[in-house]
Formats: sequence, C-alpha cells, structure tokens
Amino acid sequence: MKRMLSNINSIAAVLLAFVLAQMIGFVALRNPLRANVSGRTYYELSDKTLSLLEGLENEVKVTVVFQKEHDLYEDIENLLEEYQYHSRNISVEWVDPARDLARVEKYASEYGLTEAQVIVFDIDGHSKIIKQNELAEFVQEKNRKEPTRSAFKGEQAFSSAIYGLIQGDRPMVRFLVGHGEHRVSDFDQSGFSNIGLAVLNDNLDVMELMLSGENQIPEDTAALVIAGPEKKMSTVEIEMIEDYLSRGGRVLMLLDALKETGLEPMLRRWGVALRDDIVIDPENTLRGSDVHVRRFNAHPISMEMETSAQFILPRSIMALTEEEGAAAEDRPSVAPLFFTSERSWSETQVEESPAKYDAGTADLRGDDPERPLSLGVAVELGARREALDVQIKPSRMVVFGDSDFASNIGMVGGNQDLFMSALNWLLDREELMAIAPKPVEEVRLSLSRKDIRRFFWINVTGVPSIAMVIGLFVWARRRK
Repeated sequence: MKRMLSNINSIAAVLLAFVLAQMIGFVALRNPLRANVSGRTYYELSDKTLSLLEGLENEVKVTVVFQKEHDLYEDIENLLEEYQYHSRNISVEWVDPARDLARVEKYASEYGLTEAQVIVFDIDGHSKIIKQNELAEFVQEKNRKEPTRSAFKGEQAFSSAIYGLIQGDRPMVRFLVGHGEHRVSDFDQSGFSNIGLAVLNDNLDVMELMLSGENQIPEDTAALVIAGPEKKMSTVEIEMIEDYLSRGGRVLMLLDALKETGLEPMLRRWGVALRDDIVIDPENTLRGSDVHVRRFNAHPISMEMETSAQFILPRSIMALTEEEGAAAEDRPSVAPLFFTSERSWSETQVEESPAKYDAGTADLRGDDPERPLSLGVAVELGARREALDVQIKPSRMVVFGDSDFASNIGMVGGNQDLFMSALNWLLDREELMAIAPKPVEEVRLSLSRKDIRRFFWINVTGVPSIAMVIGLFVWARRRK
C-alpha cells in the first residue's frame, strides 16, 4: 500500500512538474524578454520606431516574398523579429518565390506584384510594396566589379510604410521650378533625383510646380520646397507663397549665398535675416569651401541627428532681433537649428583673398555667446482662428543657407537625414525624423603568424594530448 501511494505521489509530482513547465513556457512565449548584450546596434530599433510601435493599434500584415538565399534575407528576418517583439499587432508571413509558386500567384493577384524579392505591408486592405533596392545602399569600389552593400535601410522603409498606411492618403510635396532651382527630374550631379526618390520612399508624393499661370499654390500641397533658385521671383509669385504660408502652409527653403531671390522682404516679415555673406569655419572644413555642421540645437529637426551634415559655401541664416526690425508681438518663433564653431565668421567682403575676419565691418564672429552663427532656422506661427470659427493649423517654414547639400553629388554624411527630418517636421511626421540607414558592420579576425601557430599547437597537439592523458588515467584506475 505504501509503495502504491509512493508511486502515485511520484506520478503526481511528475505531472505537476510537467504542468508547471508548460505554464512557464506559455508565459515565456506570451511575454518574451530580449536583451542586446553584443554591443552592436545593427538591428536595434530607433526611439522614433519604438514610439510608432507603442501607439500602433492597427493589425499589420507583413508578407515577405524573398528567397532564403538572397543577401538581404537574414537582415530582413532579424529586423522583423524586433518589430514583432515590440508590437503584437504585427504578423509576418514568409513566401519563397522559388518554391511556393501557388502562394506567389495568389499575392501577385491580390497586391499586383510584378516581381519577386519584395515585402508587402497591409493594414485594413491598404498596402505598401517595398522593393529590394529600397532596403540597401550600395557603393562601387575600385577593385570590385559588383557594387558593395554599404548600409541597410530596412527600419526606415518599414516604419515609413507603417506610418504611411496608418495616415491614409500620401501627402503631396511640390518642388518649385522656373527660377533655376534644382529639379527632382534631374539625374545629373546637381540634380535632386536622389532626394526625390527618398521623399517617394517615405510615403509621400512628389510633383514639380511652376507658378506662372497659377492663381495660388494648389490646395493639396502639403509642403512646398524651394531649392536653390538662381533668378529673382516676381512679386506675384512671392505673394502666392506668403499667402500659402499664412494659411497654415509648410515651406522648405534652400537658399544659396550671394543669390538675390526676391524672398528677402517676405522672410524679414517672418523674422528671418537672410544675410549677404559666406560663412567660413576653419575648424570644420576639409577643402575650405565646405562647412561640416556638428553643433546641433535642441530642436526636433536637429536634436536626433547622429551624423554631421556638410554644406558648401553656405550663407548665415539668423533670427531677426528687435533692433533689426523684428515685430515684438504676434511674431513667429524662429529657432536656429545648428551652429558653426567659435572660430568661424560671416564673411561679407567675399572678393577679399585670403578671406579673414574684419573688425568694424558687417562680418560676424561665431564665438558670440548671445548670437552664434547659424546656417538654418525653423519658423513656426501658432494655430489661430479665422472668421466663421475656422481653425487654421500652424504655419511652418525651414530655411537653410545652402542647397547643394541635398544635391545628388552632395548626398554624404547626414545630409539626406537633415533634409528628410526638416520635411517630416513640416508635415507633422515627427515619428519618422532622423531614422538613418544602418552601416554594414564587418567583423574581421586578424591573426598574426605567431597566433596561428599557437592555435595550431593548441588544437592539433594540446587538446588531443589532454584527452589522451585523461583516457590513460581512467584506464589505469580501472585496471586497479
């Protein structure tokens, strides 16, 4: 009887242990814990993405049509695991286009797919297709025939897709043309085709706008970009721009040094001083004509910047003081975005060679603690009510003292991040600002000949010898 009770007790203990293990497994499955102890941040999500996922209430269906042998497959898999870990509303389905032909045909019909190696994000029947060329950046090295992958842009593409689908319609960004501006349809070095593609990949629509023949800026314009005009604008055009801005419009201006655009009086009315100078910064330059911006101000556009931006022959963009004519009441707030170093100065005698700071002239020094030199400002005029109790959203404007930093040849460092952060701030898309591509991390093991010899003797001679000695010891013990 005692033996039977003992057996029953043992069986019950085993069953309870099994149930406990199952409960622990279920809880662990529903509440996984992950920690990065490697010190690498290649797949670590940015604060912007974490904020987006934290407020995600929609069910997101992700269909990955990629071959396992593809170079990007592992990166996509690891990154999507991070998205799923931070949000239970994301489900992922993997489809191998080489093996699951029936499912590929199904999704091709459902989403209109014309090629493989794509990722489809679907929210409530609205979908966004991400192609493989949108997930990586490549560089052409001299000693290689094929381009080398330099950065992974998965987080930027995935977060933009989710945010765009949540928001619904794609906002329209118009680039002003007709005055010698950089054009998104221009693929030359001075063109803006790369920026145009980046804007499109951020779930925005892009279109060029010529104001001649127009009565006003089109109503569906979410943001207007004025990129480096070479010719002076007419009074009528400037009035249309200011009217659009005063109606809650959003304008991004990239204005080069020593160029008269006709926008100067309008900018003064908005509290911005467009100085007729070139900024020289000996501490942050490689060739003398470039200025590397590293001192970012605490503003949503610039505070998350992790890489320096590079301007070419920039002009200073300053906030007007009351002494310079700024309105004391009901004026827009003007915030500098970044500053040059204390050794920099604003050169107004541009024909002077070599350039130097001239005391007693209009030149400004960069070490003025009350008013340091800035190369860009953000302007905002708060929301207000018009007649008939109509709420007008805040007007926003960003002005940079250079346009070449966003050109095709200028896509270096954090230049694209800076442009897209400014655009996303104008569009109230703070969730997507400054999500930079992740550079490909190469881990190489460098061994000297001495190290290789040491490893050889340890593995070929040392380990087998230890095993043989232990074996002989055990054999000798058993002989006794």
